[in-house]
Amino acid sequence: MTQDEAITLLVALAMLTGVAGVIVPWFPDIVLIWGAGLAYGLLVGWGTWGPWLFALMTLGGLVALAAEVALSTAGARVGGASGWGIAAGVLLAIIGLFVFFPLGALAGFALGILLVEGWRRRNMRKAVRATAGAVAGWGASFVVKLGLALWMVVLWGVWVATG
Repeated sequence: MTQDEAITLLVALAMLTGVAGVIVPWFPDIVLIWGAGLAYGLLVGWGTWGPWLFALMTLGGLVALAAEVALSTAGARVGGASGWGIAAGVLLAIIGLFVFFPLGALAGFALGILLVEGWRRRNMRKAVRATAGAVAGWGASFVVKLGLALWMVVLWGVWVATG
């Protein structure tokens, strides 16, 4: 196995770990995929299409990161969550990620919004609606992020195939 082949294999493993990170929110995800692509370009070479394909990977990564925040927040806002509810959801998501791995982040996000909105509004029906909107937004962001992560890996595969 040549050095370039070994690097290509390690980059492929890093990218698969990044895709797994989209699914299991413990591993780094989009940033790992992007960083592996950058490492490939720096270590193996950019080739003819590499800079263009890496630029598309970068664009996809930026959109994925923005979608993660924007869609979750938009879903919560559409459901009627306040800024305080969203902030509590984010805080409990971070705590939940470490305490109840791997689904603790989603559970913490939902619980934080439910608790704050229930207390703030004194109306559990509205609190549940806000929480449902946040979870729906998170689901939409998950689909977008997974699709873009896979797209980034495909772009890298094209880059490897075309040299």
